Parts: sequence; C-alpha cells; structure tokens
Amino acid sequence: MTGRGALRVTVTARQRLALGTGSEVSYFTGTHPFAPGSVLRGALAAAWITENGPPAADGGAAAFRDLFDGPIRYGPMFVPGTVVVPVSARRCKYPRDADCASQAVDEAFETGSCCPACLGPLEPGKGQVILPGGVALERITRTSISPATGKAADGELYAHGALPAGTVLTGYIHGRDPWLERSRRLRLGGRRTVSGSADYQAVPLRSAEEDQIPNEWPGLPSPAGSAPPARSLPASPGGDGVRLVIRLASPAVFVDAAGRPSLEPDPVLDLDGAEVERRWARPATWSGWHAASRLPTPDEVCAITGSTYRITGPAGTLRGLAGRLPREGAGLRRAEGFGDIRIAWQPWRPPAPAVPGRPSVAADAAVIAWLEDLRDLALDPPQLRWVADALRELQLARERPAAAATGDGQDTVTDLLGRAAAGGFSGRQRERLRALFTEPDPRQLRDLATLLLAEQAARGGGEGR
Repeated sequence: MTGRGALRVTVTARQRLALGTGSEVSYFTGTHPFAPGSVLRGALAAAWITENGPPAADGGAAAFRDLFDGPIRYGPMFVPGTVVVPVSARRCKYPRDADCASQAVDEAFETGSCCPACLGPLEPGKGQVILPGGVALERITRTSISPATGKAADGELYAHGALPAGTVLTGYIHGRDPWLERSRRLRLGGRRTVSGSADYQAVPLRSAEEDQIPNEWPGLPSPAGSAPPARSLPASPGGDGVRLVIRLASPAVFVDAAGRPSLEPDPVLDLDGAEVERRWARPATWSGWHAASRLPTPDEVCAITGSTYRITGPAGTLRGLAGRLPREGAGLRRAEGFGDIRIAWQPWRPPAPAVPGRPSVAADAAVIAWLEDLRDLALDPPQLRWVADALRELQLARERPAAAATGDGQDTVTDLLGRAAAGGFSGRQRERLRALFTEPDPRQLRDLATLLLAEQAARGGGEGR
C-alpha cells in the first residue's frame, strides 16, 4: 500500500552505467551524467516483474499500477557534488581567476550586465550538469566481427558514453511503499547484458529531512538554517511584491490549454491560477525506450533541467505552490520521472572551492561520515595522529597485490588495535575504530587520513604531515 512521505535513494554502480541520450546519426551515442527519474522507475519496474511475474488482472496489475503509474514520483539521481547551472544564472564568459569563476548573477533575483569581479561580459547558463572532480564519463568503443574473416568488419564501429563502475548516485522517491524500501540489485540504463548492474538502497526520510528537499539544489549544500522558511516568500527584484521562484531538477513536459507543447507551466493546469511572470528555459527533445514492450517511447519537447520560472499571484496561492510542487511536480508524465521541481529562496552561486581542512561538496559522502564519527569519539591530538598513521598503514597494506587477493586486510586491523600504542583507547573507541578501519577502500583511507591531518593542522592541534 503506497503512502505519503519520501525515500532517500542511493544507487552504487557495480558496472558501467550507459544512460543513453538517444540515437544519433554518428557512430557515437552519448550518456547523461545523471540518472533521470525515468531510468530509476524503469529499473524498479523490471525488478518487480522479475520478482512477481508480469502484472495480471488477478491482483498484480493493481499493485503494479500503484507503484509505477500512481501518485509515487521518481526523481533524478545525481553524483554527490554534481553542479547544475540554472538557465537564469549568468556567469563570466572569460573568467580570469578563481574570483571570476565564483561569481554569478541570478536574473531570477537580481540584475546585472557584467561580471561582479572583472566587469567582463556574462553568458547565460544552459542547464549544464557538471560532474565533480574525480568522476569522468568513459567512452567505450566496439566493432562488429565479420563472420567470414573473424576480423573487425569495415564501417561498423560503435561507441557510447557511460558513467564508470563504482559511481554513487543519490536522489529521492516521493511516496512510500514497503516494496520500494527493500534493498536489491537493479539494472539501470541500456546495454544491460554487459553493464548497468547496481545496488539499490532506500531510506525513509524524517519530516524535518523531507522539509529540506524543496531547498536542495545539485552541487550546493542544503541551505537549512540560512534559507527563509517556507511561509516567507522572496520579494521581486523591482520591490513591487512577492514572487515564487522555481527550478526544474529534471526535464519537464508542459502543454498549454490546447495541448500544444510549451516551455513553461500552465497557470490553470499546473499553478492553481498563478502566472509565470518571467521564464528562463531551454528546449530539448527527450526520447527513451520502454523495456517491457521493447518499443521507443514518444519523443517529447521538454524544458531542460535548470529551467527557472518566476511566478506571481496571491501570497496564499504561492505558499501553497511552495509546499505542493516539490512533492507533486508539474507538467505531464510526472509518474515517469518528469517535472521534478525545487524552490529557489535565494540567488544561485557556484559552489565554493575546497578549503584546506574542510571537505568540499564533491568529497565522498562516506568519507565525510567517517570523519564525523572520528569527531564524535573525542580523541585527543596524539590519538588522532595515531589514527591518521594507522589509516596510512592500512591504505598501503590494502594496495599490495597479496592483500587484494586475500581479502579486506582484517588481520592488519587486528594487529593495529593490538599494539601497545593503541592502549589509550576506551572499549567504545576501540570498537568504533575497528569498524572504521574495516570498511573503507584504499582511496577512502587516503582521503580520510588527508582530511584528518588537514583539520588538525588548521586547528593547531598537530602537524599536517
């Protein structure tokens, strides 16, 4: 039985993810740098059919429709640290330095015709989805083999893009069902005979966490504590009243009252009578594939991710939209992953560059969580230095070929905690450290040791070795 609420979804790719952008005339097919909601929905629907069989009229069809054609909405999933540049944001066209690159003029909230740093020209955002440092799309090239010669066939070269194995993506499902909350293995995207395997996990959100979804935007930290509460609406740039600014976190399919394609929400169909005062939107043709029927889905003219709209209307109507649109979305085909919306309470700014001693928004979420665990242990500076040295030793041990062949290095963990130098830890600290030393891979161990030493050096609590 479906219900209200939301789930935070995490998907970890075990193989490459080919999230194709549609067929092209050339030999190369690109990939989305994120997982659209339609991809998540399709993968879960395929898993349901695998577990329960094709939906039939004797009861399975109703359960299937509730999950995949009902009120539940499947949002897009992004790599943590991804930056989505809104179409309303204008950035320096020829940035000279980091100061230029960190500036933006968000026309949905403010005016400006030149870069605040260098006074150079600005260019509008195009809804770019920029992956964080350390994550890059892969290009896979293949060819057909001639049955006559056993060699590569002439003129039959194919290539496609993909997210690499090991990539972690996070997003939300609006709506709850016990079946959706169970962890499972999924097949995401195309080319699923050789790629697409991923681990799926979903965690129900508390009310306070769910309330923060309307304020989140890919690439920026949640503005909890600094953003205005939902009952307060931002003033218009001209100071002549209040406005509501919304952004698309996924492509949206809008139509006007006559059913013709449009690039903005319809006042009657989507906005409860409020109107779009100004829009910053770009069109795109969206195509897809329906795996169950093995047929292409209809092409749609969409407003792209990052499209921004400033809406005007009665204050009560705008407050209602601020609460409803992030949960329900707007436009057509919302059950298929289209029309995901975020509320913008303040102007968009590029994410701040990393500061020594402070993790950037692109840092591995697991590494940051382990760093928080270390802070909770209240270790003194000598103990923290010992932990950093132990992390380095574990990293080296796990990078050796023999360790990779035999397992996770559990013997090394036991040896470390059994040394005389580790006698200063309490029983609780020792157990927490054992779990901490066991889970990370070599890259995460390196990053955790680096962040730990940098934080100690920034606080003056030890040498940043």
